[in-house]
Amino acid sequence: MDIRQLNYFITIAEEGTITQAAKVLHIAQPHLSRQLKEMELELGLQLFDRNKKKAVSLTAQGRLFLEKAKEVINRFNDAIVEVKELGEEISGTLAIGTTIYCAPIMLARLEKFRQDHPQVRFHIWEGPSSYLKDLLGNRQIDLAVSASSLAKADLQEKVITDIPCQLLAPKKMPVPRNQVDLHYLSTIPIIILRSSLGNGLYGRITAEFESRGLQPNIICECHDSAILLDLVKMGVGAAILPNSMLHDLSMQNCEVYNIVDNPWTIRATVVWRANSYLPKTAKEFIDSF
Repeated sequence: MDIRQLNYFITIAEEGTITQAAKVLHIAQPHLSRQLKEMELELGLQLFDRNKKKAVSLTAQGRLFLEKAKEVINRFNDAIVEVKELGEEISGTLAIGTTIYCAPIMLARLEKFRQDHPQVRFHIWEGPSSYLKDLLGNRQIDLAVSASSLAKADLQEKVITDIPCQLLAPKKMPVPRNQVDLHYLSTIPIIILRSSLGNGLYGRITAEFESRGLQPNIICECHDSAILLDLVKMGVGAAILPNSMLHDLSMQNCEVYNIVDNPWTIRATVVWRANSYLPKTAKEFIDSF
């Protein structure tokens, strides 16, 4: 059994049919079927259950073998990267994931990093922390800049900074003082950012009001930060946001206010896989924090 056959097996497991896996691998379906049969004969067990519709599903042994096969492939790929990087300068492609609240922090680092390493290319994903955790696990990104801890046994993280939330309000809204408290926040129309993949800050905001016996006047749940900012500019309502999103923001029709006894602080961290080789490019970017 070799690396090529392990890749065949993983692709079949991911695609769910031998026919579709053959298309993805750009090989003939009969050849792929023979390779799978040879693997099962060598192992002395059945890796897949077949049905009449040609779909396949992993057996219990197949699920365990899939986990181990991915570990072998990952270690093999790590070894190739490590050998290639030996003695070389920082180069290649860096894949970064970020939550929306940490994007400004990541971009500030990226600007400086590009000045020092103009030859590096970038792939960037944005999404909630749970999504970034999946991307790290699937090796689609090298690191993530997250607004909440992704701590797991197979991940390492480094705290960057704590980000307090502030109130962004239209200038025409009658805010009585420079600092506002939660009671005042419960009396004004609030536009709140809510991810489609999790509660995040939305859950923390609503839970804090509830714990104090207050009912926030949420007039809009918005799933896009750019639209949310436009709604505030239009005077539709105010928003509670991390000040990382408000720094250097050109908002002629808005004002930013501190929140008294602020219960909402986000801890920004940079996270990477602990169980694999960290490419030079990724290590340099992490060190830049």
